[in-house]
Amino acid sequence: MIFEYNNLKVHYSIFGEGKPLLLLHGWMACEEAMAPIYQFFQKDRKVIVLDFPGQGKKSDTLIEAWGVPEYAEMVRALILFLHLDKLDVIGHSFGGRVIIYLASKYPDLFDKIVLTDAAGIKPRRSFTKQIKIYSYKFMKNILKIFLSHERYEVEIEKLRKKYGSSDYGSLNSNIMRETFKKVIELDLTENLNKITRPVLLMWGENDTDTPLYMAKIMEKKINDSGLVVLKGAGHFSYLDATAQYLKIVDTFLGGK
Repeated sequence: MIFEYNNLKVHYSIFGEGKPLLLLHGWMACEEAMAPIYQFFQKDRKVIVLDFPGQGKKSDTLIEAWGVPEYAEMVRALILFLHLDKLDVIGHSFGGRVIIYLASKYPDLFDKIVLTDAAGIKPRRSFTKQIKIYSYKFMKNILKIFLSHERYEVEIEKLRKKYGSSDYGSLNSNIMRETFKKVIELDLTENLNKITRPVLLMWGENDTDTPLYMAKIMEKKINDSGLVVLKGAGHFSYLDATAQYLKIVDTFLGGK
């Protein structure tokens, strides 16, 4: 199904009937990435899954760079368009960022919230990481002075691959690179204490993308929250420990 938003076609799917449950996938993933979750809940829930524009396989690419607020407002527009009420929500990684923003700005938008290996807290940077960032910025400015535009673009691409993160380096358009920068530069730590709905934090013990210390910060700052750590699981904890994950989330959401 297609939802028109700001001249973009956003693809979403609906599975099952019952109390609505929205699923938001991680960065550069797609609707199918959430398959184990919607396949489980569709038996007694109305599950809505979307492909984020610029990321999923079926939605339009972005025509300008977005940040978390833009993605969040698009999700809210979809919720209003579908007339969803008493909506539960599950978000993984980037999807968690969007939920944190929405839940802090619109306290009554959701009923219960599940944040799975969620992003949103600015990471602690090692000294080595800081050096890489400063080196990239320094070389970028130097090259802009001495090189032609065509040569500059070639050399900048080399620098991105050398100094940038794997997520950043894998992006093949300037719009998505700017989107990535806007997304990761927004620290949502101060939004956490504005969330008033019950929150379940599901985390992989060995998550290296959004490490466990981030979950503990979220648990401390969100008033009505609890943390479950899945042993041996990584950043995709819902895939690494699917049966355990679904059992715990189902209990939290309360069935039908």
